Amino acid sequence: MIPLVVLHLDGTIVGADGQVKQCVWDAVDRARAAGMKFAACTGRPAFGVAQKIATRLGPDNAHIFQSGAQIAYPDGRTLRVTALKEEAVHRLVASSRKVRAVLELYTPSNLFVERKTDLSEKHAKLIGVTAIVRDLEEVASEEPVIRAQWVMRQGVEEAVIAQAPEGLTVATATSPGLPGIAFVNITRGETSKASAVSYLADHLRLPLAHVMAVGDSDNDIPMLEVVGHPRVMADSSATVLARFDKVLPGVEACGVVTAIEQAMKLRAALPESGPS
Repeated sequence: MIPLVVLHLDGTIVGADGQVKQCVWDAVDRARAAGMKFAACTGRPAFGVAQKIATRLGPDNAHIFQSGAQIAYPDGRTLRVTALKEEAVHRLVASSRKVRAVLELYTPSNLFVERKTDLSEKHAKLIGVTAIVRDLEEVASEEPVIRAQWVMRQGVEEAVIAQAPEGLTVATATSPGLPGIAFVNITRGETSKASAVSYLADHLRLPLAHVMAVGDSDNDIPMLEVVGHPRVMADSSATVLARFDKVLPGVEACGVVTAIEQAMKLRAALPESGPS
């Protein structure tokens, strides 16, 4: 049995209706009863809907939020957090004002926006949080910003990405809950889902070769590349499908159940100091 399965949320276990299907929860329950651990790995913050899903996946486990910038337990205890440098956030705010793009700034406990728009409100509703309207220059100066995110129509993200300061980790993602919308995640350099999965595996004293990860978006690629057992959804981005050959049915067909069943059957020889 694979001891740890890392699950991306949107497009992997969260479908177009914003929910996790019961077939997924049934498979998770069976695997947990057999001793398997699950960790969410998402760009979403450690509050709102993602916190509820993480609690259901494993209330006593650490999970990965904010595209790797925060590793935390569902009860709020933080294992690791990596903040953006203040100067970089100020530059992102200036760039966003220049191109009039929706910019979200995330701290460990809040989401801030400069103004509420139809798009920003739809996204806040999707992730189950209330966005706080505030001057983002003030947020950059006074709050520990751990992730920034541009939200925009698909097809224009490359022009906006070009405005990002150098030295940051920039990755794109989508969600079936907001079709046609692109999310551009921005974290501190060297901070990604891959770095977070590596940190979590080390914390659990597990070799990455004995970890399975399931994803569908471009920003999942680094995570999928570092684990021993990557799996991707049939409705993943074209880039993901071109990179990985272990393809599961789509999110609406409960494809992740297949991955969990495979993880139950695979053998992974654990070191003597395996996870407790």
